Amino acid sequence: MAKQTTQLTAYKAGERSAKNPKKKRRNPGKTIPLATVAGFAPLVANVVGGWRVGGPEKAMDNLCAGMTGYSFQAGIWSPRYAFAWGIGPILLGAFVSRLAGRFGVNRALGRAGVPYLRI
Repeated sequence: MAKQTTQLTAYKAGERSAKNPKKKRRNPGKTIPLATVAGFAPLVANVVGGWRVGGPEKAMDNLCAGMTGYSFQAGIWSPRYAFAWGIGPILLGAFVSRLAGRFGVNRALGRAGVPYLRI
């Protein structure tokens, strides 16, 4: 009886499987929300372009303007710039990712055998 109790407490604690005490569970890994990551592509391209043209100051200005709309070099605030290069594509990517989950696209990709990819 003592052996069963030990296995049961080990199972409840999450240490080992109750059927086979030596077997450990593996985590299948992280899935990548592809549409959300793709939403960051215009912002990254804009920052890299700013780095090539004006160095780190222009790159930081492009990053700040893409996320907030305020350009500290020009001294103006333009929300249109933020929605075109930063916040807009990120929100659109998150929205597409959410819709793909609701319509079952991610489940279909999993059944098709595409490893660790989520739209």
